[in-house]
This record gives sequence, structure tokens and C-alpha cells, in this order.
Amino acid sequence: MKKDKLVLVIPLMFSLLFGVYSCNDSDDEPEADTKKFLSEIRPMFFDNLDFTSSEIVSDIPSFLQNIKETFDDVETQYNAGVFQSVSDLENMRLFSQYFSFYMLGLTGTYLDGGLTFEQINGNRQKGLFSGLDASTIDFEQKEMEAMMKRAEAVIERGYNINGYNDKAYGFYVAVRQVHERLKNNNLANPEAHNDAIDYVGVRLINYDVIANWNVLMSMVTMTNYDDPRNTFGNPRMDELLFHVNARLVPGSLADLGGRYPEILGPLYRFDLNLKKLDWIIQTNDQFSETELEALDYHIQILETASNFIKNERTALLNSWDDKNTFDERVAKMEQIKAFRQNIEQTNQLLGKPDLKSFINSGSFKRAYQCYSCHKPSGL
Repeated sequence: MKKDKLVLVIPLMFSLLFGVYSCNDSDDEPEADTKKFLSEIRPMFFDNLDFTSSEIVSDIPSFLQNIKETFDDVETQYNAGVFQSVSDLENMRLFSQYFSFYMLGLTGTYLDGGLTFEQINGNRQKGLFSGLDASTIDFEQKEMEAMMKRAEAVIERGYNINGYNDKAYGFYVAVRQVHERLKNNNLANPEAHNDAIDYVGVRLINYDVIANWNVLMSMVTMTNYDDPRNTFGNPRMDELLFHVNARLVPGSLADLGGRYPEILGPLYRFDLNLKKLDWIIQTNDQFSETELEALDYHIQILETASNFIKNERTALLNSWDDKNTFDERVAKMEQIKAFRQNIEQTNQLLGKPDLKSFINSGSFKRAYQCYSCHKPSGL
């Protein structure tokens, strides 16, 4: 489906979901309706997260307004008690997730430098979310904060629609962290950051019963390596690393309904260990036996993760639009291994690899853009 038709189709699809299906209340209906939502709406929705496409980017202001107005209308009906069936309430929750997720995607990409405010706001002279005139002092910041305040409120309620839903709560954790970064010059709020670490740790402990995609999504929000809370100078990052290394083992992800998590699960594990290696290398001018053992341990995890992707998911890797970001990670791993070998052979710290600039690069962060994973599958 072409993008220019999508803006018109999304409201129609949601009206069908919340209108026609509300008449059906059999035990089988909720699952069937949800599957229809996921199969027909998600692929169209995620097409609009391709922020590398000039066509998609040029349409952001109209798509954002369209999905906002659609949600506002549905929310009015929800508040009036129109939706009563399990199916209606489940679709309301799903709409809450996707509306908040779109705003998170915009803001996260904005904070990473991948979108400008003008591309998000267009030529509006009054804020879509703040209602402020464009001439208002700090209009850009105030409008972006108003959008993320809306996103947080939508998903905070969303995870309790139709009973508590842990997957929707995962959206809330991620949205809240991005919202707080926006308010704090792209630096983590301590409470929001700790909540994300807690969420990942607890859900990985319950690995067999909790869906893992939301765990990965929460990890994705912790990518700003200029943020001291997101380096291993923060001891809580070691807690996160422990849980990921102990349980997020390549090949162990449950069926998530798409393909690319089979690459991205191991890749995010790779990245956390890459950050740990960077911390060890850059904060030591000499290495004890303990520190050398730590280097070897984390290098082994990089090799395990990259070998799984390369050897066990070869066809999938080769079909991935962003395969180059994997190749660049492997190249950095080889630099680390060469550095480690030089220590062994010369007892000198020769050729320290520059990892931080890569970790903060747009190329590295391609794997963390929503569309990189979602494009082919609609997951």
C-alpha cells in the first residue's frame, strides 16, 4: 500500500475495529479481532516509521495529526463507556500502544538527531499538542514535551485497560524514559532509568513466561552513551548486563510474531557487552589478571552473539536492510581482539580501539530505529 493512501486508511481501519467488531462478543472474537488488528494495521503503521524515506518524513505532520485526531475521537467514545466488550477494550489498549509508540519513535529519533522539529511540526503556527503559538519562547521544547506528556498519559492508562497488561506496561517504561530525556537535555532521569533497568531484570528472570520483545524495546531507549547513567560508571548498568548475559541467550527468544528480533536480541546483547568493553579499555592504563579475564569474557560474548547471527541466521542477516551496521560491529570486535592480542604479546596498550564514537554514531543507532526491525514483518 502506498504511503499517500495510508493516512486515509488508518482511521477507516480503526473505525471498523471499534465499530463493526463491537457487535461480536463470542469467546473466540477477541483473539480473532486482535489478529486482524495486528495483521492489517501494524504493517501500514510501521511503514510510517521509515524516517530515512524523504516521502515518509515529508508526511510526518499530516500523519501525526491524523493519528492524533483518530485517537482523540476513539478516546472520547471510550470515556463515554461506548466500548464494553473484551474485543473493544483490547483494541483500545492496542491503539494506545501504537499511538504512544509513534510519538516515542518521533521523539527518540529527534533526540538522536535523525529528525528536526520542523520535520515533525511542519509549518504549524499553533502547537498540535501544546496549543501554543509558534512565536512562544522555547516553542520547540514546549511542543515536544507536550507531545511526550500526551504519549505517557495515553500508555499509562493503556496498560490498565481491560486489566493490567505487562506488555503495555513495557511501552510505558520506554515512553517515560524518552519523555524524561527530552525534559533533561537528553540525559536520563534517575528514577525512569532505574525503572527501565528493573523492568528488564525482572522480566528476564521470568524469561519463560514473559514476552521478551518489550524487554528489548526498553533496552533500546538506553542508547545515549554521552549520558553518564548509561555508561558502566553507573553500577546499575552491571545489573542489567548480568541479566542480559545470563538469560538473553542467542536463539532462545520466544516466537514474537516477526523475524528480525532473532537478529536484534543477540545484537543488543552484543552492544551492552561492547559498551562494557569500552568502559574497561578506556578506564585502565594497565591490566591486572582480573581485568584481562574480564576482557576475554566479554569478547567471548561478542563472538557468540555475532557468530549466531552470521552462522545460524545467515539468510535473515543477508535480507536485512541494515546489515552494514552488523558488519561494522564485527569490525570493532576484531579491533578489540587485536588490542587484546597486543597486550598478550607486548604487555603494552597498543592500538586502543575507539568504540565510543562508533557507539554514538548514526550507523550504530540504525539498529535501534523502529523501522529497521519492523519493516518486513509488521511486528
